[in-house]
This record gives sequence, structure tokens and C-alpha cells, in this order.
Amino acid sequence: MNTIQSNIINLTSLWRSATQPFNTYNEDKNIGYCFIPNSQWPNKIWLKKEHNPEILNEIKLLLKSELDGLTFTYFDLGTNGENKIFDYHDFDETSIQFGMSLKLSKKVKISKQLKFKLVTNINDSQIWSQSFYKAFGYIISEETLNKTFHHINYYLIYDQENIIGTVISHQTNSTIGIHSLGILPNMRGNGYATQIMHQLLNNGLEQGCNLATLQASKMAKSMYEKMGFTTELIMRNYKLKTQ
Repeated sequence: MNTIQSNIINLTSLWRSATQPFNTYNEDKNIGYCFIPNSQWPNKIWLKKEHNPEILNEIKLLLKSELDGLTFTYFDLGTNGENKIFDYHDFDETSIQFGMSLKLSKKVKISKQLKFKLVTNINDSQIWSQSFYKAFGYIISEETLNKTFHHINYYLIYDQENIIGTVISHQTNSTIGIHSLGILPNMRGNGYATQIMHQLLNNGLEQGCNLATLQASKMAKSMYEKMGFTTELIMRNYKLKTQ
């Protein structure tokens, strides 16, 4: 398994773990899709094989369905002309993320130890959901956390008694996937994201992982590159032009 496959498998595994308690994870030979009512995450559609007009029409029907909030995510491995193909089929690119990975070999020196508080109860879920919204501007519902914190590692991050932000750590095989790393607006500019990443990478090594993966925004991409992460794919997120 190469690092690109490990990245995609880790991400879709997290989506599966988040939506299975709601019985809303679906796959066929062509696509996968999942959603959570009253939440804006994960709510994704993705391809499981090369697309063709029939598969793209299937995706369009899902985007037009009553399943509000679905986004079609295409894992772009560098094929030329994909944007024009999707544009021809009335898809509108709304955002991109960069699929990145880092091979783990030795621990990173930690300059400051932060507190990682694992979400284990309803009160933690509420604080995590509210903090995530402040950091990202969209919703992962409290209900999502309440139904999944038993098998997904949601962390609240503190510097002493001050809450800094949120993160999810998700392991598949020997890959540690880092997701939803968000810093509260009033805590930004203090190097916290880098410190959190260093602790997570060290934790991954302790858990026997040899690869770290993540999906970065344009804003965060350079920070991860400074840590040694490399970009291997682009996640292109689409809605319909009529939406």
C-alpha cells in the first residue's frame, strides 16, 4: 500500500466510523457516500473507481436529493483536465485541500507540553463541538460526538487551564491520521498548532505508526511543509452549479 492509498483509507475510515452509528454510510462498486443529519461533517460523496458520465449522473442525483449538505470530493492525483471534465458536467469547485504525508522515524523534541483531554462524556462533546465551530466556522454536532467518542479519539487541547482548540487522531494499520486540528481565534499566532502536531507525531510513533497523514487547507499547507510533510494529492470539493 502506498502513502496516497494510506491517506485516503485513513480519511474514509474516519468518515465510516463517524456515520455508522447513524446507519448513513453507503458504498457500491462506483461510489461511497455518508452523512449525518443536522451536522456539516462528514457529508461526503467520493469515487471508488474511474468516473464516467453514468457515475457522475449518479453523484448529481445524490447532490440534488433530500440529503442536505452533501459534497462531492474528488481525489485528484494529478490527472490533467479533470477540472474541465467536471465543469462540463455542471460541478462547481468550492474548495480544495492538500493530502499530505510524513514518514515517521524518530521523535520530535517538544518545546512545551500541552494537555490533550480525550472526549469521554456529553459535557466534553459540547465543549469540543463549540470549540470546533469557533475554529472552523462549520458544525460537527454534539450528537455526532456523543455517538462516536467511544471509538473516535476527539481531543480538547489545553495550555494549563486555557482551551486552545481541537483535534482528532485516527489510526488505521500503521498510519496515524490527524484531522480537525483547529486553534481558537484568540489563541492563534502562538505556535500552538506546531506544538500539537509534534505531540501527535510522537504519540503515533509510540503507537507503532510509521506514517502520518492529513488534509491541509491552503493556509496551513506551508506549516506542514516546514515539518517535512509532502503533498501527494489534492482533494477537490464540488457542489452543483445550480446549488
